[in-house]
Amino acid sequence: MKHIHLFEFIDLSWYPDVFRRMQTDYLQFVASLGSGHQYLIPLFRRALQSIHSNEIVDLCSGGTGPWVHLAGQLEQAGLPVKVTLTDKFPNPESVRKGSAAAPEHIRYLAQPVDAMDVPASLSGMRTLFEGFHHFKPDQAKLILQDAVNKRTAIGIFEASLKPPLGFVLLLLSPLITIASYFLMTPWIKPRSFARFFWTYLVPVVPLATSWDGVISILRTYSPRELTALTASISSEAYHWETGYASTGTPVFSFTYLVGYPVEKKRMSAI
Repeated sequence: MKHIHLFEFIDLSWYPDVFRRMQTDYLQFVASLGSGHQYLIPLFRRALQSIHSNEIVDLCSGGTGPWVHLAGQLEQAGLPVKVTLTDKFPNPESVRKGSAAAPEHIRYLAQPVDAMDVPASLSGMRTLFEGFHHFKPDQAKLILQDAVNKRTAIGIFEASLKPPLGFVLLLLSPLITIASYFLMTPWIKPRSFARFFWTYLVPVVPLATSWDGVISILRTYSPRELTALTASISSEAYHWETGYASTGTPVFSFTYLVGYPVEKKRMSAI
């Protein structure tokens, strides 16, 4: 399976942690501004009902992702959930800040969790928001296969550009990212000298984020690629859905892959 997999600064082992945290804080702040995740609620309803659970295990969380808002949207739709945020390399500051800022039904696990081998003790629907493209196809298959093997649901959600405006936005995205950094940084917490220095005086982090943003879009798996991934793993009595969901904007849509176990008699009817 051919797939674009150029590097992102945030993935590099030598990339300074202070820069990585600043990027994560920025992405978390941006994610908290939108309300488009409400269009994913029907997908969550089917997946959660299939496993008879209200538990969510969010993988590769970084910050809290969209969950502070999305959990409220799900509750309003009659789907109250309990969310456990996880990461393979949880940053203590992110854990502390995420736990302090989130409502009581959202917790940030301090122990490392590998998305390719999630402990059986963490039950519930697994989710990855804007993180699946960081994995190469062989790794991505392991993430999906692990969910299938442990008979739980999984949801992959990533923002993708919609033509024709999306192509224009891709070209302009470095300028938009840098401008948004300059505008939003005073409201991003924790406020620190390092954040202002590396944003305004020596704008290394906005430039790195601009590169990572373009590469993220290019690396995002299309529904066709996601279908190819699911076709190559063993998933008897397991149902997959792939496609695009609205974000409520004319330039972005959500590319999604949702999988969940089903009864064999129901599987034959799908």
